[in-house]
Amino acid sequence: MSIPIRTSHSLLLATGEPPATVRVQNIQSTIQGPSDAWGRQDRPQPISVSVAVGMAQSFGPTSTSDALASDTVHYGLLSKAVLATLARLGGAQGTSSGRQLTLPAILDTIWTDLTGVDTSGQQPASPAQGPPFLKLASVKSLQVGLRLPKATLQGAGVCLTATAAFARGAMTLRGIKLALCDLRIPILIGVNANERRAKQGVVANVEVDRFDEARDCYCALEDVIAKAMTDSSFETIEALLADMALRITTHLVRNHTPPADGEGWQLGIAVEKPIAVVFADAPCVELRINTNDVVPGEDVVPR
Repeated sequence: MSIPIRTSHSLLLATGEPPATVRVQNIQSTIQGPSDAWGRQDRPQPISVSVAVGMAQSFGPTSTSDALASDTVHYGLLSKAVLATLARLGGAQGTSSGRQLTLPAILDTIWTDLTGVDTSGQQPASPAQGPPFLKLASVKSLQVGLRLPKATLQGAGVCLTATAAFARGAMTLRGIKLALCDLRIPILIGVNANERRAKQGVVANVEVDRFDEARDCYCALEDVIAKAMTDSSFETIEALLADMALRITTHLVRNHTPPADGEGWQLGIAVEKPIAVVFADAPCVELRINTNDVVPGEDVVPR
């Protein structure tokens, strides 16, 4: 049985802050396989990986003896382990193994190499390359995030992040989230007369939490978001957010299998208007809503 999937917020509430954390941000490499900004697969593109290991206890022997011990994680070796996984995946893709390398597959492989289980908490189907990098008995939480900075036509990148809680060396809770970052799209929006005369650039950030999908789905999702925004003639961001939530929910229901527990996906949608307030960076309005609370049209047939 797979581990229950939760939202990022639920995971944090369930586990609390770890007493100590080892974090490596933006380990950079290249990868070939996941869809690019146009939906083409198997094209080389940059990728960055961020890993945060929450320890079950605060540093003991390492801090007192000033020498690395089992109560911590060597961040240099952690970085090398991630790069080794990416290199192995690149080599396997180069041999035309027949298995399409998607962004979720990359995340799953990195996670398996670090923990010995996949992102759902199950033993991997293929034989492990060796013992897992982490000693899970000393780990309270783990987060691995992948970013493809060139995989959107109008944004700053696509992020796929897996998070899990551990107790006594076993995974107890998990979460996975897809995000499209900083989509910059000119739209007609605003209540003032000048804002009704021309489009202005806005920035959208969209997250789909509890999105456990094996395919690359971000290009289609970006199309839905871009269409919702370019069709906009709303006066308020609040109305735009409600329309975006409806369109995203409709797309998800039609094209994806919802979480097995029936509790839907959790959406996070934020829209900024950078030029709306002259003496501020940008006003921002954000909506967080479960797709079960969004009512799609009658013609929407679940997948």
